[in-house]
Amino acid sequence: MDSTMHLPTSAGSDSALRSAAMQSLHFHRTYLDAVRTGRKTTTVRFRDPVETGPVNMVFELDDEVVLPGVVTQITSKGVAALTEADAVADGFRDLAELQDRLRFHYPDIRSTDDVTIVHFRPTS
Repeated sequence: MDSTMHLPTSAGSDSALRSAAMQSLHFHRTYLDAVRTGRKTTTVRFRDPVETGPVNMVFELDDEVVLPGVVTQITSKGVAALTEADAVADGFRDLAELQDRLRFHYPDIRSTDDVTIVHFRPTS
């Protein structure tokens, strides 16, 4: 018995397979307006692997909102090395607010941990 999986090869199916494999970047609902208006162009992630390329930005509301986008750059740095500029790009007033939100989203995060700064932009 042949246990090899055979995938469809038509152009429409290839497109469907690519879109099914597109990565998702989940956001708290409070960030939707900041992303839409361009005030938030990065997100700081802890132990949340992300790659450059197309992304579905998913906002967790009563009715889920998905915006198409692209991850343009990924950088890594220590939590203690985050700057005021990192905070502003992430849509916050200052570094203290960013650090508070990181502790909210990642209760186990420490100043000695490394985080990933994900640069993105909506594409629609």
